[in-house]
Amino acid sequence: MRIIHYMNIKNFDLNLLVVFKTLYEERNVTKASKKVGITQPAMSNALNRLRYLVKDELFIRGPKGMRPTPRANELSSPIQKALSDLELSLSSINFNPRTTKKLYKICISDDVAPLILPNLINFLEKQSPNSSLRIRSEQGSEALKLLDSNEIDFAIGRFEMVSSRFGSIELYTEKYVCMMNSNHELAKEEKLSIEQYLSCKHLRVAPAGTPVAPIDRSLSQLNLEREILARIDLITMAPLILKNSDLILTLPSKTAQRIAKNYNFSISELPLELEKRQTKLLWHKELTNHPAYDWIKKQIRTD
Repeated sequence: MRIIHYMNIKNFDLNLLVVFKTLYEERNVTKASKKVGITQPAMSNALNRLRYLVKDELFIRGPKGMRPTPRANELSSPIQKALSDLELSLSSINFNPRTTKKLYKICISDDVAPLILPNLINFLEKQSPNSSLRIRSEQGSEALKLLDSNEIDFAIGRFEMVSSRFGSIELYTEKYVCMMNSNHELAKEEKLSIEQYLSCKHLRVAPAGTPVAPIDRSLSQLNLEREILARIDLITMAPLILKNSDLILTLPSKTAQRIAKNYNFSISELPLELEKRQTKLLWHKELTNHPAYDWIKKQIRTD
């Protein structure tokens, strides 16, 4: 018969959970101590107390900082959720955007970020000067995992299917277009034919977790395939690549217009009619009807 030992939390210091969460995020005792606001010896002492209580090393020093043990990885999600639930309960009382010190954690793709973050940061500076943002770039399934583990509050991007456990708002809809440098032989074409499109070599921007591109899905249905010469994670590198090559890039129209204006690129219509790109704001439903999160949701918009 297995005997289960329950930890007596009557005398448990809840600050140790904050120490664990911060160490798990930073993987560095010095950085974690500064973030929590205690000395490095105090942080080390707190870690030793945690190790004693959990009966596990939790974090092992390695060449790239403190590496979590399997037990620490198991504890991460429930501790994140427990602290998040506690914060939600306490911060919902008398929420005031001008005095709150709320940290909003958001995942947003780098093509959407220039359309949303400048407005949002400008607004927070004026209306909620003590609030802050932590921005990450994970997308697709990776962003959903972060929502589930309470590591982020919101995810902004293209999500083909949204589970009922998430709340969502459609921020805007746009079509896909094709972009190339102004010296490209097809630069003056208002709309490319399927033959012209497939004759080119392509650049694709696809961060980890990104689903199959709509253009590739449509081509596959016709038993066709484009030649992708290079695949990159970030849109910020795309202009430099297009400027010095004959590659073409298929991308959402708002981002294409912004880049083309700065680099004098040409934009052409695609040969196939694709489903329009929907950019959505997602959050875990447990954050619904919370004053701090409802307030910031209303401020997330495009130009």
